[in-house]
Amino acid sequence: MKNAYHNDIMSMLIRCGSDGMNVRQLSRHLYNLHCGIFSVDVVYERLYNQVRSYLWYQSRQRHSPFVRLRWGQYGIKQDIAVQMDLFIDIPHEEERTARVVKRDESRQLLLFDC
Repeated sequence: MKNAYHNDIMSMLIRCGSDGMNVRQLSRHLYNLHCGIFSVDVVYERLYNQVRSYLWYQSRQRHSPFVRLRWGQYGIKQDIAVQMDLFIDIPHEEERTARVVKRDESRQLLLFDC
């Protein structure tokens, strides 16, 4: 089961920590993020039902990052949040080699060296 708001839900629940967040509050935040003057396709009731059913289904799965804390309140499993925090800031091998500063030795600059 895939959800269009999965990344937003993950980021909000990570910020909440071990306390988690109520589905109603989570839906309000998502609605405020995706609702605007020109977007009329976001309906709060539909969004609320979608988030509620998605989190309920995912919390019952064994390998899901979501856990049900109380009735209507969900959070992120502690192992998942720690793993995500550890690997987000590690640069790739290509980024490490790209940071080497190259000296510019063009001929125009050498003409003005006295």
